[in-house]
Amino acid sequence: MRSRYGKVVNMKKLIDEYLPLFHFSETHATEVNAPANVVYCSVLACYLGRSAIVRFVFRLRRLPKCEMTIEGLQQIGFRLLARREDREIVFGLIGKFWTSSAGILPFQPEEFVSFDFKGYAKVAGNLLAVPITSHRTRLITETRVQCTSSLSRARFALYWSLIRPFSGLIRREWLRLIKQHAENALST
Repeated sequence: MRSRYGKVVNMKKLIDEYLPLFHFSETHATEVNAPANVVYCSVLACYLGRSAIVRFVFRLRRLPKCEMTIEGLQQIGFRLLARREDREIVFGLIGKFWTSSAGILPFQPEEFVSFDFKGYAKVAGNLLAVPITSHRTRLITETRVQCTSSLSRARFALYWSLIRPFSGLIRREWLRLIKQHAENALST
């Protein structure tokens, strides 16, 4: 199978186990001058709060204050669903994101796949480090959304049309910060 970046890819992604079918998706990628294990460590250590853009978008959406790391995002409802050491993490969120409160539901990671209460949307996202060479890595983030009813799909579609540019901006900033962290880790 050929990826959209032209390389042959045979690796099954963990995100496929959690949200193989989805209504909306978006993918962003960057190349990092660092080995995959260093990039993966930077994924876990990256502090999103270093970006004024991310802080602004979080405030704009009125998200609760949290430490803007993988661990901190769990304070506002994200759940770490899976990890493949030195390669990929998958996180999830369930809610009614189109409402003013976002209707985020607490859940246990093992409940994510089977969750199907009508009127909600499930979001799965990943960060995947794919080695290009021993010292160069493609870092990819994919976000997938599956709605649990036709009404929630219509509501999410409208919401997505409004927030997609901002959501993409956050993910591109996240990739930039991880890249910076990984490349700086090698130079120190």
